[in-house]
Amino acid sequence: RTIEALRLTPGARVLDVGSGPGLFADEMAQVVGPAGMVRGVDISESMLGIARARCADKPWAEFQIADAVSLPFGDGDFDACVSVQTLEFVADVDAALREIHRALKPGGRLAVSDADWGSTTWHCKDAARCERVLAGWLEGFAHLRLPLTLKRRIEGAGFVDVSAHAIPVLDTAYGPERFSFHFIRMFQGVLPERTGLTQEEVDAWADDLREQGDAGAYFFAHNRYLFTADKPH
Repeated sequence: RTIEALRLTPGARVLDVGSGPGLFADEMAQVVGPAGMVRGVDISESMLGIARARCADKPWAEFQIADAVSLPFGDGDFDACVSVQTLEFVADVDAALREIHRALKPGGRLAVSDADWGSTTWHCKDAARCERVLAGWLEGFAHLRLPLTLKRRIEGAGFVDVSAHAIPVLDTAYGPERFSFHFIRMFQGVLPERTGLTQEEVDAWADDLREQGDAGAYFFAHNRYLFTADKPH
């Protein structure tokens, strides 16, 4: 849905701010083809390495380290820009949006997707432990509820025709085919390294959720929002 919102055509020039492992960049590179180009920027060298490997068969997709508030591109270099689950980590969101606006050509298209982390909830037997784990995850965000102010921020950066679309996630069953299952595995992998939580505590939280699934009592809800806009001609 995010990529569809960009209205890409073969030959288009696309910027991916916060390209991560290159999932969106790879899909966009298939759409624009070798006559177009995709440029991904990220602050993580490890993510850039994964993205380069993923897009190795598409040399028109390139990746480099860069900060969202200081993009290494010229004015009007791109036809479209996408940024997914990235601006919520950026302290100066307004500066990042102004940079994206600068890098887009007149008439360029923007698609931004971020989460309202205040909406995220799990049903756990040990509610206090669940709150500690979620709080540990949220420590790394600059803006926990960015979508609440994102329309105004996008307009303030000079964009027009801003629209917003809700992308709710609701899981009432537990399993690897569920969106939240991968959140659980990610929390187990990163939280003990970057917070005061122990591996034992995070694993116990994950076991609690699995047990809720076994009992038919699993519940997870999380809201994301997609904003689209245009740079004026």
